[in-house]
Amino acid sequence: MSNSLNNNTNSIPYARLYSLFTVRTPLAADCGAVCGGRCCRRLFRGEEDAPSGMLLFPGESAFRQAAGWTAGTLLPSGQDSLFLCGGFCRREERPLACRIFPLFPALEADGRIRAVYDPRAWRVCPLVRMHRHVPLERPFVRAVRQAGREIARTPAGRDFLARQTEEIREFNRFLRLDRERAPICRKKTAPAGENRRASITGKEFLS
Repeated sequence: MSNSLNNNTNSIPYARLYSLFTVRTPLAADCGAVCGGRCCRRLFRGEEDAPSGMLLFPGESAFRQAAGWTAGTLLPSGQDSLFLCGGFCRREERPLACRIFPLFPALEADGRIRAVYDPRAWRVCPLVRMHRHVPLERPFVRAVRQAGREIARTPAGRDFLARQTEEIREFNRFLRLDRERAPICRKKTAPAGENRRASITGKEFLS
């Protein structure tokens, strides 16, 4: 992906942010294979084949157009844009929201970025519902925080994070995910021969 797509110093560096998640995923296992790709389709009965959507971050639509990615449909969603797809896409063309799912880089009052479970994914993602038992990959969680810091460096990005963080807080009045620990990171597997518990991947709980 060419760096020329991010030559505006006031723009969010989507080429770099996308690359953070080329190999980093929530689980060591393919979580899409474990849950049947639930985040790429609706779970409501009778709507399994309906298009699903993700919010695009500020300037992301223009970045995608410059990259020549024409798949999907854009719909207005308040101040933002909703990217709709049929549940199938080329992996390298996934929007940022898909890459960081089911986490979100929340903007705290002190300006720090926290990777938090997105309560809006509760009905879709078993990783959120099973968050007390399913560990997430440490590099993935760190990449979500890093992406959030990059986004927050731009005024539009900071405003977007603030608005979405406030919406997440509203959802958490009911789900109380904000009272839970930050996403659990999977510890590195102990070297062979050491008397330690083998680290779990999360697949044990979701299969």
